Amino acid sequence: MTDLFLKRKVVNYNSLLEMKEDTSGEFRAAKVIVTKPVQKSILNPESRSTTLKKGITIDQYPDICADLIDFVDDWPDPRIKEECRVGEFNYLIYNKGDHFKVHVDRIGQKIPRRIYSTSTLISQSADFEGGELIIYDRHGNGIDTDLKVGETVFFHATTPHQVNPVTKGTREVLVAWIFDKFDK
Repeated sequence: MTDLFLKRKVVNYNSLLEMKEDTSGEFRAAKVIVTKPVQKSILNPESRSTTLKKGITIDQYPDICADLIDFVDDWPDPRIKEECRVGEFNYLIYNKGDHFKVHVDRIGQKIPRRIYSTSTLISQSADFEGGELIIYDRHGNGIDTDLKVGETVFFHATTPHQVNPVTKGTREVLVAWIFDKFDK
């Protein structure tokens, strides 16, 4: 553990495979949220290029939500387990050339607010290269989280991070955000 993030295998891998095999969701290009002049979602392949699997909701996977909240309990803030909930999932597929430039996950004053971010590596092709999840410390130094298949990384939603361009193969991840349970 660093003071920036926690990382380990926490989510039942069979649940992740079930999500991966779920064919009910459609795929589309993922958008970015801009806050000025007004908050809205837009396609911006310069900032973000990845595919989002629609239709994956927290209600479908209560076991994954429970695993993530149990993991949150290891963060050095004792209020988390009682005051937080998993509020949103993104199932993402990164193919060759896909990336997500430096950003934070807390979006303006949107309610409910994302407090913590998680990223779980579901799978990657055998020939996979690139696509590293980099988290930045307060001095602007990037730290490679070096996620392995099945591992989850957990960090504050205000922490700058990026996904480097994939140079070869495919990477699939579940990104989940932890909200204040009282924000609706």
